[in-house]
Amino acid sequence: MLLLKRNFLSISTYYRDKLRNLGYLNRGIVFVLDLVLSSIGTLCALWLIGFIHGKNNIMESVGHIVVLSVIVSTLLFFLSKSYKTIIRFSTLRELNGIFFLLIIKCLLLSLVTIEQRILNIEYAIICGMLDFLISSFFMISYRVFIVNIYSLSRDNKPTNNVLVYGDSDYAALFASQINNNEDIPYRVVGILSRIHRKKGFKIAGLRVYTWDGDLDKFLLSIKQNITHIIFTNYTDFNIERNKLVYKCMEHNIQMLIGGEIHPLDKPNTQQIKNIDIEDLLQRDEIIIDVEAVSEEVSEKVVLVTGAAGSIGREISVQLARFGVKRLILLDIAETPLHNLELDMHKQFPNLDITFILSDIRSNTKIKNVFEQNKPDFVFHAAAYKHVPIIENCPCEGVLTNIGGTINIARHSQLNNVEKFIMISTDKAVNPTSVMGATKRIAEMCIQGLNNKTSYTKFITVRFGNVLGSNGSVIPLFRKQIASGGPVTVTHPEMIRYFMTIPEACRLVLQAATMGRSGEILIFDMGEQVKIDNLARKMILLSGLIPDEDIKIEYTGLRPGEKLYEELLTEVESTQMTKNKKIRIVQADKIDDKKLSVQVTKLMEYAKKIDAIGTVRMMKQIVPEFKSNNSDFEIFDGEELITYR
Repeated sequence: MLLLKRNFLSISTYYRDKLRNLGYLNRGIVFVLDLVLSSIGTLCALWLIGFIHGKNNIMESVGHIVVLSVIVSTLLFFLSKSYKTIIRFSTLRELNGIFFLLIIKCLLLSLVTIEQRILNIEYAIICGMLDFLISSFFMISYRVFIVNIYSLSRDNKPTNNVLVYGDSDYAALFASQINNNEDIPYRVVGILSRIHRKKGFKIAGLRVYTWDGDLDKFLLSIKQNITHIIFTNYTDFNIERNKLVYKCMEHNIQMLIGGEIHPLDKPNTQQIKNIDIEDLLQRDEIIIDVEAVSEEVSEKVVLVTGAAGSIGREISVQLARFGVKRLILLDIAETPLHNLELDMHKQFPNLDITFILSDIRSNTKIKNVFEQNKPDFVFHAAAYKHVPIIENCPCEGVLTNIGGTINIARHSQLNNVEKFIMISTDKAVNPTSVMGATKRIAEMCIQGLNNKTSYTKFITVRFGNVLGSNGSVIPLFRKQIASGGPVTVTHPEMIRYFMTIPEACRLVLQAATMGRSGEILIFDMGEQVKIDNLARKMILLSGLIPDEDIKIEYTGLRPGEKLYEELLTEVESTQMTKNKKIRIVQADKIDDKKLSVQVTKLMEYAKKIDAIGTVRMMKQIVPEFKSNNSDFEIFDGEELITYR
């Protein structure tokens, strides 16, 4: 007996696994099944009428009518493509389609029986109704049978209980598809709706829940351990971002975003992704004038410096999408440039792209780049930007961020480039670090070029931190969380502006279409974010609890850092542009002759690797440069001196 039981279990497990691994019934099989069952329905209807009413002429004409039923059904099923539906994902829409096809079939057959005088009108209508009911029963029944068989074969589906958030029909379909697919390791136990009147109803066999703000009460009402909530779209997620999402994160319930799952795609876990910190910090979508940008850069030769960096790379990608004639992508970092080359050729195989390994400080090489490639536009993103490193190496910062910028700008001018767009930073405003001061002086140099007779328009764009860029705190926090912590935050009160890389680059391109020579454009960065809160949200997103699972350590401000960033100095003001996310800075005019003398002296100190002389000269050029948490604080407020 025990042996028989084991054999039965083994056989049942074998066939269940075979069924589970079967993707879906072959379309030909579905077509034949529907055709046979439809024909059987017609045969049964005719037989019942003939048997009950003793109509011999019906029995004599059965073969003729059944053949006609086969022909009509074949045409209807083929033309409607009903056989292409995957049965285990059948919905009310597919069932309605079957009913509609059977109604057409039965009407046609009824007309034939009347025209051939096989039946009178009364009996023809009764026969058609019987045909419809019997055929519908057979065709629906086998679909229900297959759905149940697949459901039984998936009893060992993982027990990660989830709720699907949404009020649309797609949310119900999405939930059904998850439960019917073993490839996705979640089991939907309910639908979460914003519409309170739906509470207690069932959709696709799943109970509808609503949330009134009391999460503990809400979770208790479900009576199951919920591990995740899946949003079917970003619109719903953004509505609940500051309410349900944060509450659930605090209760260790993970948030997921589900991409579109089509029955033919055989869904997998990659179509459902975790919520990232970028999603939590996302603001309203930034709208740019696509036509204006496209008209500006289309069929142009464009040079991007620092192209292998996070900002330069995204600018390059977006330019490629806008149909530039040719891209020249320049960077000094060999491996990142090689990776960029592989990615760009894969994404844009038909675009003419040149990759150049070069230092922007090299006059000879940059001269050669401009003379050979004749760019129409230059996007200058190359720069050193790590505050603590440049604080320790101020001469390198000056030679690259100032000297390199002047070198690129000068050759742009000599070669009649239409527009030169420099990427600056909010750290250039009232700088407290050498890096910030180098960017401010670079801004001033670009502004000063406006006073010279030049075909080239020089534009500066200034914005804050970008999420996920090289040097951003987010990649650092991710690594620290993955390694078990601690997460290091410099100061509990530190705040920063943040913007995603794509939206920052979109605004850079938009700024290029509207900027006039010598202008500094700043972006609307939204609300400032407290870094401590950012770290805690990232820990919660990882399914861990701050200060319990992952410790947060405060390390103190690094050299050159300040608690908050600014986009304007006290003497600067702004005016609106046609894009509400971009404003023009009303800055003081630059005395370019005086600046030229000062910068020449500054470059002499930097080339001699005279760090003290370099920083002192920078403080003379930018009087608002006040070092913070740095050895250079002792030079703040000095009178103008000529250093040797």
